[in-house]
Amino acid sequence: MLTLLCVDSDIQRLAQIKQDLLPLSATLKIVEACTLKEAQLLIFQKSEEFALILTAQHLVDGDALALFKHSQCQLIRKVVYAQDPCVKQLTDCINQGHIDYFLQLPYQKELLKQLVQTQMSNYRITHHQQKQLSKKDQILNKTCLLGNNESASRAEFQDKFLDYSLYSDAELSNLVIKSLYNILENNDEHKVRRVYRANHILTREGEKNRFLWFISKGEVLLKKRNAQGETQDITIMQAGSMVGGMSFLTEEAAFSTGITLVKTEVLKVDNAIFSQIMQSNAVLLAPFTNLLLRNFNRRLQHSISTELALQETLQSLDAAHNQLIESEKMAVLGQLVTGVAHELNNPVAAILRGSDTLIGLISTLLRHDSKSAFSQLAQQTLQQGLTVIPLSTSELRARTKKLLSRVNDKKLAKKLVKMHLDRVDIPLENGRDFAQTVTLLNQYHQAGTILRNSNACATRIADLVKSLKHYAGQDSAVSAPTDIHEGLEETLVIFENKLKNYQVIKEYQQLPQIECHPIELEQVWTNIIANAIDATEGKGSLKISTLYLPYDESPKVQVIIEDNGPGMPQKVLDKIFELNYTSKREGNFGLGIGLTICSQIIKRHGGMIEVESEPNKFTRFTITLPVFNAYIESTK
Repeated sequence: MLTLLCVDSDIQRLAQIKQDLLPLSATLKIVEACTLKEAQLLIFQKSEEFALILTAQHLVDGDALALFKHSQCQLIRKVVYAQDPCVKQLTDCINQGHIDYFLQLPYQKELLKQLVQTQMSNYRITHHQQKQLSKKDQILNKTCLLGNNESASRAEFQDKFLDYSLYSDAELSNLVIKSLYNILENNDEHKVRRVYRANHILTREGEKNRFLWFISKGEVLLKKRNAQGETQDITIMQAGSMVGGMSFLTEEAAFSTGITLVKTEVLKVDNAIFSQIMQSNAVLLAPFTNLLLRNFNRRLQHSISTELALQETLQSLDAAHNQLIESEKMAVLGQLVTGVAHELNNPVAAILRGSDTLIGLISTLLRHDSKSAFSQLAQQTLQQGLTVIPLSTSELRARTKKLLSRVNDKKLAKKLVKMHLDRVDIPLENGRDFAQTVTLLNQYHQAGTILRNSNACATRIADLVKSLKHYAGQDSAVSAPTDIHEGLEETLVIFENKLKNYQVIKEYQQLPQIECHPIELEQVWTNIIANAIDATEGKGSLKISTLYLPYDESPKVQVIIEDNGPGMPQKVLDKIFELNYTSKREGNFGLGIGLTICSQIIKRHGGMIEVESEPNKFTRFTITLPVFNAYIESTK
């Protein structure tokens, strides 16, 4: 016969409990104790085989916990009751595995009988059958809170087992995790308990998730791709959190990617183990279901709050946009007309200079015989001058250095490299030495270059007007596959005269063609380079670099334009893209709209423009553009 030890300082309640349990007297012996000291003596005397301790919560203090943790009490079932429970104390006891069940007072007589029968049954299984169970059954049947009796599960749902409304999310989650650890305490054949290093992936967005992850220690970062294919951080899940709940239960693809940030300890439960644990420890179903519903509810609340906030933001943006269109569009267009005149100044001046120079060169070129080897090479050089073949600064320097072994004059070597004649045998012109012949060839090349520049500048004038019409909604524009380097080179041509006193450094990587509006992008390069020239006051260094960022799903290119000018303080950087804000010093022309337009153009291309600056050191603009752009009209 098994024995129940009932400990309560309330004599009347002890008598009532004994009276209510009389129907179980055939299989149950009740021993009473009014204090914990009496209970300790009874247990340590080993005169009875105690299966259950039933005690009031106010007696569960340090001494009681010391008793419950004693080796002789490890198999004894421990039930605590109270009318107004101390939630924190109760939570600590359950999380630490010191008690198995809480009973809310006043209890119902039948419920008390059912509870005692369940606990006795669990004690018998744990004490007498544990050695005969298979390892798998040990994992599934080791009780954590109540046990594996089906009738007990029904009783738990009827009773207010640990009124979950009294628990915070973290406390309830810790309760479930602690319970699972208790189940796996002696045997973890399926390796549910795992420890991962940092940067270990638990779930992968878009892939099927077969596991439910409980985080007991560490941190897990959730990431998700946005509409542009860029991965963004969502949130960091701390210890006590659950990962993969929705995809695990619905068998849908994982919503996000979960990756450990630090060394992390988790419980990794698959469908089979989860089902077996729930069936054999049905009491765990109640707190787990409550925890799962809370997680889904928190996610739903967050989604609704985010959706409402986005709707409010979109409404505000729409209202601001409409107001801006109505009140500012005509004013901005008026300013743009003035700005266009300023933008046209550089290409028009280049055309005039080129025309004057070309008049003097043509008379010289026409005097030469077109049948000689030199004349044929000269005509070829003239044609090369009509084509943009960009060379990076490092490549120009390397080829010039290599040519010096054959040509002892550095200036002549540099001219030959620029004309792409460094690998060609140069036939001498009649009556001229090598230096004079190269100089004459350079005149042919200059003629072609000037013709090309004049054509590019004239085209730029027409394109600027076209861009203005497009901005005003009077014309349409389509995109085309474009080599970024060609646009940069043509922009440098426009500023060739102003850059005479600059060290222009070009560091070009091999780039794919990108889908874009090339004229609009050349407007961006023009604005930024013009600002750099104004800031450096006609001398200094200008560095233009290109980078290829071969991301798998969204490859991008970058253009970095940097000058060594006076830089800008943070208060200027914060406003640099605002309409009508200019950072130019007094005496320099500036409407405060150039960088605003640049920002709008880059955003229309699905890209990003950033600026960094350090006073008295540098200013650097970084423009990032997608290679494939689904948001602009294509010529294809």
